[in-house]
Amino acid sequence: GELFRKLSYIGVPPYYVFICRPTLGNETYSVPVEKAYRIFEEARSKGSGLAKRARLVMSHESGKIEVVGLDRDQVYFKYTRAANPKNSSKFLAFNRNPQAQWFDDYEE
Repeated sequence: GELFRKLSYIGVPPYYVFICRPTLGNETYSVPVEKAYRIFEEARSKGSGLAKRARLVMSHESGKIEVVGLDRDQVYFKYTRAANPKNSSKFLAFNRNPQAQWFDDYEE
């Protein structure tokens, strides 16, 4: 939250926060998607105005995918930029998977 506030106060409103793409050797630095969402939302809740505009996203081969929410049973995503135009702004819901490190770890 403090980083979001400081950035917005100096005129750099946060826009995207990227979830770590799974690559060889970065597992130590990776946080599961659902945990990342909870951390992100807590940080955003401590800001105001422009500090709250950030989006939690993954740069996936199928496009840029935003994590938009989760509830007891499901996690929700939305394409903010899709490689395939038919997926543009498509909303997706998957069963929760607390161990999921990446979009591909969710099953339709």
